[in-house]
Amino acid sequence: MASIIPEEDSNITTTHTDADQSGIHQPEIRPKASHEANILHSAFFGRPLPSYYSATNNNTNDSASSSSSKKKSSRPQNERLCMGGHRETIFGLSLSSDGKYMASASQDSSICIWDVNSHRLVAKLTEGIDEKFECLRVAWMNTRGYDRTTNSDDDTTRENFVKYVLASSGADGIVRLWSGTTTTAESDKLKWQSAGKLDHSSLEKNGVDVVGTSKEDDSPQVYALQFVRSEAAAPNMDILLTSANDCIYLWNIVDDLIPQSPGDASKCQMSFLPYLSVRFTHLDDGSDTNQFGGERNPNNELYIFDASYCESNDLMGVALSDGTCRVVSLANSGNESFVQEQCVLSLPPGYFPGRMGHLTALSWDKSGTRLATCIASGRVILWLLQVVDRGGAQGLHPSCVSILQGGHDAGRPLFGAKYCGGENQVMCECFHL
Repeated sequence: MASIIPEEDSNITTTHTDADQSGIHQPEIRPKASHEANILHSAFFGRPLPSYYSATNNNTNDSASSSSSKKKSSRPQNERLCMGGHRETIFGLSLSSDGKYMASASQDSSICIWDVNSHRLVAKLTEGIDEKFECLRVAWMNTRGYDRTTNSDDDTTRENFVKYVLASSGADGIVRLWSGTTTTAESDKLKWQSAGKLDHSSLEKNGVDVVGTSKEDDSPQVYALQFVRSEAAAPNMDILLTSANDCIYLWNIVDDLIPQSPGDASKCQMSFLPYLSVRFTHLDDGSDTNQFGGERNPNNELYIFDASYCESNDLMGVALSDGTCRVVSLANSGNESFVQEQCVLSLPPGYFPGRMGHLTALSWDKSGTRLATCIASGRVILWLLQVVDRGGAQGLHPSCVSILQGGHDAGRPLFGAKYCGGENQVMCECFHL
């Protein structure tokens, strides 16, 4: 994953590579990592690394003595690309469904949008964002290959005018929608603007649901944000998943007004229609779970730190502060949609040192049969979910297949994991701040 750090000119891309005569950029590989890199490259691609990598390593060794007097860079030698645009820690990244744009959410209270091919910063979104609250997550709506009929008389589709829709969430409890619109039907030049917002701290007032039991002056932080496409639970709808304290919300995103001409795109706004909500509580089976927050949370209130929906199985995993991951299914019966708990993933609290047993993140593999959960104590737990027969009814049976630790600083929380490594996704990467 490319790191993003401050630069003097955010529109200038800095790369730390050399180029040969063919114009191919040749990243340097540290000598100690050359052997491991060759093993991995041969395993995945069936051939060793290209010869110019070895030449680069040799040049690095030969010039080591001459460069020792130079100021050492704080950036890793095998860094492929570094883009500057934010001034503080980045908490969220998301790629658009067509792979053309990447969005980032930062502690500096801004959203950056990058062109993936040119590596250029094309927009920085700050409209309406309070500088006292950091931006936490970003998520793109999947508009690729999907024609959504609008409520306009001429049956115009959204993609004729709004090419992209991005959602962002912050520590102020507000989820914002941003649209990338074109000035003409044939133009690829996008104009980014605010297209709607929802304040989770006001949900109780509007009668949607009660958002936890936190103090009135505490804004609920929205850690889970994902656009969901479920033909089983919500056919032909653009559903946005959000979280606040101990609740998960599903919203149907609809257009308030569709412009009648491309030049009228400034009037395009979107609304959040309540679709489904679910509140999670402590397990009532007497299980001894993690106690989160210590003195800061005397009532041991429950919080959601991540949630992820898997399209391949219509299941949603929810990472909670009590150290459990609740797996629920989304379904629709007639005109009624509902959530049903399928299983609970947890280990005995004895596995968690001190009060660092809450879950910080989770990730599905693309098959929907494996799940990785990250723990604040710096461990990753890999789970296998199997469908079994239980007295004539099918159910999910979870199995813990591995507990990963080491490699990261001991005791440092992990904030993300992702399955990767070829068609079968045989690897799992994780990261922390």
